[in-house]
Amino acid sequence: MTTKPSAAPWADEPFQLIATPSKRPDLANEKHSYVHAASEMTHVHNVIIRGLNSIIQQAPYVKRSTDPAYNEKDIEDFLFYVSSWVKMVEHHHWTEETSIFPEIEKFSGKPGLMDDPKHQHEAFHGGLERLLSYTQSTKPQGYHWDGPGGMKEIVDSFSEPLIYHLYAEIDVFLAMKDLDSTGLRKTWDRGEEIAKQSGNLSMLVSSTYVLWTEVWDNDDIDGYADNAQYDVFPCVLGCADKTYEGGNGFPPLPWVLPYLVKFWFAAGSGAWRFNPCDFWGQPRPLAFGPGQPS
Repeated sequence: MTTKPSAAPWADEPFQLIATPSKRPDLANEKHSYVHAASEMTHVHNVIIRGLNSIIQQAPYVKRSTDPAYNEKDIEDFLFYVSSWVKMVEHHHWTEETSIFPEIEKFSGKPGLMDDPKHQHEAFHGGLERLLSYTQSTKPQGYHWDGPGGMKEIVDSFSEPLIYHLYAEIDVFLAMKDLDSTGLRKTWDRGEEIAKQSGNLSMLVSSTYVLWTEVWDNDDIDGYADNAQYDVFPCVLGCADKTYEGGNGFPPLPWVLPYLVKFWFAAGSGAWRFNPCDFWGQPRPLAFGPGQPS
């Protein structure tokens, strides 16, 4: 359950958030690491769902150029926000396929164990790429949500397969209870370490701490940050609700990192007003919506 900031539509709809396995009554006392893995992945997937919901909820209220209330900056910021969300999703799935999935299959001794999630990626990858292209090529004057060639048409083309995948993948992890618990946890941690070594910035699971150390330890922080921190960091933190289901610690970060994101990586960008949460994981009203000033 989310602590909604108001009675207005929020980022917990239209697509329902996933229940965290570790909060389920039948699994609350389960110590096997498959619950840890499934719960961490649930937190990640809910970040993605909140981002998608926030786009769907706010897009109809971002005024296009034919509207008297049109504001070019609003559309520029919104297109950047949507672009950042797509990059976040694609980085996450790239990391799964190159780091986490291979390690799990190797440990389990079951080649093809993660084939279903990988094939599911293919069902919505093309739609994500089309959306990314739209956000990067569309001028503010050409933006529209509804109608032929609008952004809604693209989002509708992949959103259902994406949501199906986000739910189905959790079930894959919940089916790993027959694997050795200690070995699975070590494998999970090893996959995160490989992701760190590969330079990926958006693991978005318990290795979110890696994001901090990668940035802090890098000598050329300005050049390094250009790769992803300015768009991925603020999107991740702004879609992570720490009040969900009574409270959670995701993502686990040093206390100073939200300040770094707010006053460095996100400074000067109006895109993050479209986030459903602040950088400390507290839900807030959506910036654009019915009866809300923009």
